Amino acid sequence: MSTERPDKAVTYLLAGRVIVIVNGSPYALIMPAILIDYLGSPDDKNLKPSFSNFLKGIRVLAAFITLLLPGLYVAITSFHEELLPTELLFSILASRENVPFPIIVEILMMEISFELIREAGLRVPSPIGPTIGIVGALVLGQAAVSAGIVSPILIIIVAITGIGSFAIPDFSFGFHLRITRFLFILLGYIAGFLGIALGLFIYTSYLVETKSFGVSYTLGLSPLDNVKGNNYYLPPIWKREFRASFLNTKKPKKQSKISMMWKYK
Repeated sequence: MSTERPDKAVTYLLAGRVIVIVNGSPYALIMPAILIDYLGSPDDKNLKPSFSNFLKGIRVLAAFITLLLPGLYVAITSFHEELLPTELLFSILASRENVPFPIIVEILMMEISFELIREAGLRVPSPIGPTIGIVGALVLGQAAVSAGIVSPILIIIVAITGIGSFAIPDFSFGFHLRITRFLFILLGYIAGFLGIALGLFIYTSYLVETKSFGVSYTLGLSPLDNVKGNNYYLPPIWKREFRASFLNTKKPKKQSKISMMWKYK
């Protein structure tokens, strides 16, 4: 995992990780890294546990939305219309009545357009970058719906997917989800829920097989063991004294059991 934030690097160093700084590169490399690390933010430890855990749950939901929502929409509209309420199904069919393209062409066109707008907003000078992103998305979406090129419900799906990708704290993990979602769109168009289920099986098998410097990438999620210092959700601050047990550090604790020594003698 890479970061440019000194506080994030120091936090993981205190937790027993290895930090590699390369001359000429602005990024510090953190190793080993596991899946749940990519959904965490350095700001979480500065909030109350209830606040930070709520935000962590929102990020998990955002990851699933970014990865699966477009594929599920394609699968439902192409193969599984019976899952939708009748009124919603009629609304979707009415909105797509004048659209000349198949659903796969429609959603790929809008997803690629969204990626183009995002990349353009990053590359132009910063004062006008956000303006290009907002105005471009509004104008392009409204014009596409008015011209009958795409349906309004698809604009909502693409917008929710894009917002979910922005909620991922780590840029590389968010980029990974943005690329992988195109595979699930194709699988949903080819075989519906069966294709998405097969894709999830292969995807999960690959994650379980992956290792980061000898550490399983899905540690903390599979197996579901309550490993000290390795939980995704943050416990109260007086229970955070342990480093992750999979690191096999010489000192298993990173702080005293009682942090407020001035209060508890």
